[in-house]
Amino acid sequence: MIHDILFKERGLIYRVLSLALYTPLDQEAQEELRLAVGQLSSITSLQNLKDAVNGFRNSWLEAWNMPREKLLEEYTRLFTNDYPELKCPPYETFWVTGERVIYGPTIKDLEEIYKTAGLEPQPGVKLPIEHVALQLELMHYLVSSSLTQEQFLCLQEKMFQNHIQLWGKPYAECLERTARLNCYKATALLLRDFINLEETLFKNHSFCEEA
Repeated sequence: MIHDILFKERGLIYRVLSLALYTPLDQEAQEELRLAVGQLSSITSLQNLKDAVNGFRNSWLEAWNMPREKLLEEYTRLFTNDYPELKCPPYETFWVTGERVIYGPTIKDLEEIYKTAGLEPQPGVKLPIEHVALQLELMHYLVSSSLTQEQFLCLQEKMFQNHIQLWGKPYAECLERTARLNCYKATALLLRDFINLEETLFKNHSFCEEA
């Protein structure tokens, strides 16, 4: 059974997490994140996330008062270039195989989910589709679309269990340890707590069994 408010709020959480993990150089994403952060105070169905949501909102409000160069420097260190190597690569393949490469064994399934959803990677987006930000953005789309199109119900479950669940918590724990700025630590904590809730949701109710 679909609970509209729950699904809308799940979609919102996926969206803010995705936007928070995009480069601060993307002004459009940053502006959308500001708007989405303002909507977090209206969440009612995810009470177990209250502390994590508040921490996320407050830390990003704090971050936007910093010089943008400081935020960009931290993003670069965490996501693109840290000597001698990235401590927490933002790619699914690393968390599945331990190898510092992309397009590993789960990529074909991810591509099939995109295809089934009728989507193609947006032109101009240089990130591989297995990047954590793009996966969270895809999940936001699948959850939001499932409110009006039943075929997306099973698809969001597959996306979570076959992909996000594989890297979500270990990546979040690594990001929390590695991040120096509160906004990224808070993003990690929200991701970890949200993954726990999503695991419970899909454990207690399979939409694919109904298909």
